[in-house]
Amino acid sequence: MQRYSLLQRGGRQLIWLCLLISWVGCGVTKSPSQKAKLSSLGFRDIAPRWSHDGRYIAFLRALTNGQYQLCVVDARLHHVVPLLRPEIINPDRPFNASRESYSSPDGLAWSPDDRRLAIERTEWFRFEDGERMPGTGLWLLDIASGALTPLALHKTPYHSLFYFYHTPVWSPDGRYMAFVGEGVNGQRAIFVHPLHAHQLPQEIPPRFDAYTQSDWPVWRPMLPSHANSQPVLAFRQGIVHALAAPNTETIRRLQPGSAQLGAAAEIVRVRARDYLATLPAKQRFPNIALRISGIVWRPDGRALAFALTPDALDFHRYEIWTVDAQGRHLRRISPRDGRGYFAPEWIGLNKVGALSPHGSRFDVVVFDLSTGQHWVVGTIDSADMDWSPDRAYIVYATAQNRLLGERGTTLKLLETGLYAATQVASTRVPLGRLLIKKE
Repeated sequence: MQRYSLLQRGGRQLIWLCLLISWVGCGVTKSPSQKAKLSSLGFRDIAPRWSHDGRYIAFLRALTNGQYQLCVVDARLHHVVPLLRPEIINPDRPFNASRESYSSPDGLAWSPDDRRLAIERTEWFRFEDGERMPGTGLWLLDIASGALTPLALHKTPYHSLFYFYHTPVWSPDGRYMAFVGEGVNGQRAIFVHPLHAHQLPQEIPPRFDAYTQSDWPVWRPMLPSHANSQPVLAFRQGIVHALAAPNTETIRRLQPGSAQLGAAAEIVRVRARDYLATLPAKQRFPNIALRISGIVWRPDGRALAFALTPDALDFHRYEIWTVDAQGRHLRRISPRDGRGYFAPEWIGLNKVGALSPHGSRFDVVVFDLSTGQHWVVGTIDSADMDWSPDRAYIVYATAQNRLLGERGTTLKLLETGLYAATQVASTRVPLGRLLIKKE
């Protein structure tokens, strides 16, 4: 009954949604040439993200003319509501929301109360010689009012490295926004924006990083026992050595606004030689480039799961590892069977879900930490996906392409047969109150 209610709750708001869609469709008169131009456009829906209460899914509608439109749909994928007009996010940099990636993917982020969305938008840079280059900044959309406000932008003139801001993640208490800044040559750094400090969006400095090799930010869940504590952010940081020595991978934590000793510290460090020691002698090879990705906290905040690989470009060599919050009990939970496992997600306290390549598709695999067993719960079309808050469903992007005149979405749902209890915030925005921003 709990799984059923996830898809059914909020049914009365769908009546208002239908009226809203009808109003939007009838409120603007289009010429025959405009209608023909729109009807010829195809689209695919990408970057799906569940709201925290599991009632809605935000996503981007990728049009064949290179533009993207922010939309939201109910949890049954029946009624799509556009929130913004289509626009180009970045003409020079593809929007990549797939979790089949060694670096943090692009994406959207719901606020903890599901009232706002953090999104990427184009930001243009003008250089001294008159040349212009597109980058990306971050903006906040208030869903009820349709108001757009800048969250993280660049100074003018801009003299640093990180032209592309992406991967926004809210702290559970809504006080901070962490995101990744990326340079044209792949340099990456972690930014933390204190939303309560009224800091200008152009004045958010990156966290100091001598290696510019940090990404995969993730906030520790807030539990009743953490109610009076500062949020804790974990992230990956690579340590670059001399050319002849392999890199070292670390997971670090920081506690913004905290003056306590150890608020910023290293959780775990994985060296190439330590990783090689875990391999059978016949599988050891000298040239490896370790990479950590997909870091996720356990729901109780006492452990993390992550993907670790000796070859970032070969997803058949990715493995799932876990470690406790103090950096102890580091262990691999996935088998070395040549299939590869990545994009971990906790399912309660004793299970971890992950993706595994299966031809051009991906198996959804579940690892039971208490028994050591693992099994496949289904297969999905892409690694551009998201688990529902209760882990009973996965929403994923498909390779399908539809015309704008057709109803519905190209997103699909997989029922996992699993269930994990989740806390739901108390303040919600009914879907019937979602407005279309006209300008």
